[in-house]
Amino acid sequence: MKKFHLALSLCAVLCLSAQADEKSSATDASKSKDLNTQSLGVIEVTSDSSTPSTVDDVKINTRNATLVKDVFRDIPGVYVGGTNGMNQKIYMRGVSDRGLNITIDGAKQNGNTFHHNADLLIDPDLIKAVEVDVGARSVVNGSGALGGSVAFKTVDANDLLEEGQDIGAKLKVGYTSNNEGYSQSAMLYGRAFDSLDMLAAFKHYGYGFGESGNGKPTGGDGNDINYLLKAGYSFLDFHKISLSTEHMQYKGLYPLRPEFGSWLNGQLDNRKYERDTHTIKYTYNPSNLLELDITGYYTKHQRIGSTSSDSKWGVETKGGKINAKSKFETGDLAHTLRYGFDYYRSENYVKPGNLRPEKVDNYSFYIEDAMHYGGLTVTPGVRYERHELKTYNGRGANISSYKYKFDEVSPALALDYEIGAGFGAFASYARVFRGPDVMESMMAAGTSRGRPLSWMANENLKATTGNAYEIGGRYKSDLAENSSVSLTAKYFRTEYKNLIVDNNDNNAAGGIVGCPGGAQGTLCRANAGGADIDGVELFARLILDDLSLAAGYTHQHVEYKDRVRSGSGYLSSNIIGYRDYGDKYTFNAEYAISAADLLLGYNLLFFDSKNVVSAASDEKTKVPSYAVHDLYVTYAPDSGRFKGLEINAGVYNLFDKAYASHSQRSADFTGDSNAIDWEPGRNFKLSVAYKF
Repeated sequence: MKKFHLALSLCAVLCLSAQADEKSSATDASKSKDLNTQSLGVIEVTSDSSTPSTVDDVKINTRNATLVKDVFRDIPGVYVGGTNGMNQKIYMRGVSDRGLNITIDGAKQNGNTFHHNADLLIDPDLIKAVEVDVGARSVVNGSGALGGSVAFKTVDANDLLEEGQDIGAKLKVGYTSNNEGYSQSAMLYGRAFDSLDMLAAFKHYGYGFGESGNGKPTGGDGNDINYLLKAGYSFLDFHKISLSTEHMQYKGLYPLRPEFGSWLNGQLDNRKYERDTHTIKYTYNPSNLLELDITGYYTKHQRIGSTSSDSKWGVETKGGKINAKSKFETGDLAHTLRYGFDYYRSENYVKPGNLRPEKVDNYSFYIEDAMHYGGLTVTPGVRYERHELKTYNGRGANISSYKYKFDEVSPALALDYEIGAGFGAFASYARVFRGPDVMESMMAAGTSRGRPLSWMANENLKATTGNAYEIGGRYKSDLAENSSVSLTAKYFRTEYKNLIVDNNDNNAAGGIVGCPGGAQGTLCRANAGGADIDGVELFARLILDDLSLAAGYTHQHVEYKDRVRSGSGYLSSNIIGYRDYGDKYTFNAEYAISAADLLLGYNLLFFDSKNVVSAASDEKTKVPSYAVHDLYVTYAPDSGRFKGLEINAGVYNLFDKAYASHSQRSADFTGDSNAIDWEPGRNFKLSVAYKF
């Protein structure tokens, strides 16, 4: 039946494309009507070292992305693994997504529901662009950005409508062979009175269990549903108010502990996971002297149901931010001044029986001034942050409230110098800070493994801090009118102290490690030592007319410091990755055949083997090497009878390699093969979209 629906949808799309001759699909400056230009903007690293890498919707479409890992993996310093949204996690320079500042349309995403699953679910089809800022160089990145930030921006009507067009629509269907997945989506967007723009998008993706290259089951058996509603109203020349609501839902049968491997002990869990993001935004941009952005938001991450209960585990976050930018000159200095205020409150819950909810209130102010003089840019900045966690202390009937309070001043300084002849150099320092979050929401029920829990405050708890250093150079040169070469090289080092363990629950008698006393069954936050992480990131791109070649390399090394013994191992924090990774190599080649409206692409991902030490143990594990090859093709005519049609097809993991991401939690790479989260084997993907 699913195949019939797909065939019917494909026929409908092709028939519509043959009967219409509509205008091209986008006004976004990052997209070009020419396939050659379209292929070259997929990852843009500008000459300014503080500018994040940008992943746009062109790359998302050409790669047939079903998960964000499909478009992140060739960015140096970024690691993403996982076979479904339940275990997909983002790491930057050894820091997990729980130590990054991740936003969707400016709304902070806090969603620590269960330590065995990831918390970021987002449909790539709704993404207009992703700004990925690897590392800490600036005070503008937001609160808690120990390893960097990821800013997702969803599509709106103005991105899809051309000048003179008032209404449009986009239909899309897709197929993935490895898990027999079928997707259908529709977008309707329009503009009225030259001031009001609206968009409505809906998508369904149904799939079954996939298969790895060695025949092991992967992923899950479920249905994903998401929708996006947006409206914007411009008035009085420089003012705009925007509203947005976005919902993402996973529902089906998934591994109970997906981080440990898809089929560990054969345990499967029937559950639903939801993420909601609601925003209201006001912008005022009268001139370069003032660009003002005010955003209010509400987000919710919620896991519903399991094999053991129908509980709801969730985290709600409410917040607002005021960001401003001013450009002006004082004598020979050109200034770009950024300043603002952030506030958010996160609260965990378990329903029913929400016995011990926790709340975090975070306030911060920042100011940064990029001062330009000739080829030199000096950017000092400072952020003040107030972090409060409202929790509990005591046992049985004697549990009372307790509040952790932290105040931190975090300076930053960045230098950038245009040497000349295409060469440049940069260096930066940033102080980073992150206070304790609300513990994962399942713990708010007051029980663990069927036994009651008590809470112990730790008056000696310290916030996580660090010093981030970066130095590097670049080269860029135009070889001809449509040809260029660019190179970027970075060395980084970050020194973290006082990593926090949120769910330090000792199952044995004798107290809690790292806490002042305490009995069995007591929860207590504790510091788990620190870590020094350093490494090298390289990226190169060569453009020769219709040919684009890009290559990347990442090396990092983690050295754990002052670890705290816990039984036969050590306390470990989920802020830092569970182990080190092998050296990462990427290569991409794309060739545009303009006369045929075709784009041909090849992608290689290679990880070298490495003997690594787990954060929780002294035992060394060899993570094996692997190489994954992808081929893809895009047909997107910008004129003629089939204008508005876009077909993306590809074969991913061409040689059916059996492999597991180095960023997965399980360290049992050489033991039980059922305890490994295997990545999908060979996978054919096809999507057909039509805009009219």
